[in-house]
Amino acid sequence: MNYPYAAWRRILFVAVLVVIIVIAFAPATTQGTIFLRFSSLSSSSALNHIYVGFTQIALHQAGFVNSTGWIIISQSFPKIDLLSNQTIPPTVASAPIHSGRYDEIRLTFSNCTVVIAGSPFPISAPPMISSNVTLPVPPSGIGDILLVVAFDYSTLFSSTRSLSFVLIRSSTA
Repeated sequence: MNYPYAAWRRILFVAVLVVIIVIAFAPATTQGTIFLRFSSLSSSSALNHIYVGFTQIALHQAGFVNSTGWIIISQSFPKIDLLSNQTIPPTVASAPIHSGRYDEIRLTFSNCTVVIAGSPFPISAPPMISSNVTLPVPPSGIGDILLVVAFDYSTLFSSTRSLSFVLIRSSTA
């Protein structure tokens, strides 16, 4: 066959076409940052501090079935005091994640301690807390989540001390 265009033009056209196809079907690689803050509703009592540790934080990407689409934030998490009177709740996690929409968050707890009248007592923590939340994380942007919980005082003062949470509110900024 006799083509009216030179071979270099055909090669250039095929190369540009391949680049366009790769860009169109490649997954998004943009990232944003997530900030997770954790707070509690509390009133003054005989409790001085409730220290809570975290072992894992997971976010679920919107549009995936529940068995897939989970992103695990792996870092060392600080212990926070649920009874601290801070105006801004403490940040539990600040991590880079893929930009997109997330629709659920799961927190797994560990190593909880309650201080009653100046004496520390280790307590068992709830295994996990989960919340449905719509969290958009724009490219190079920030997704901010605030989880507000309440706890049952009676379980903290029982003979087998334990900590149980009730999720009051989850909000995004």
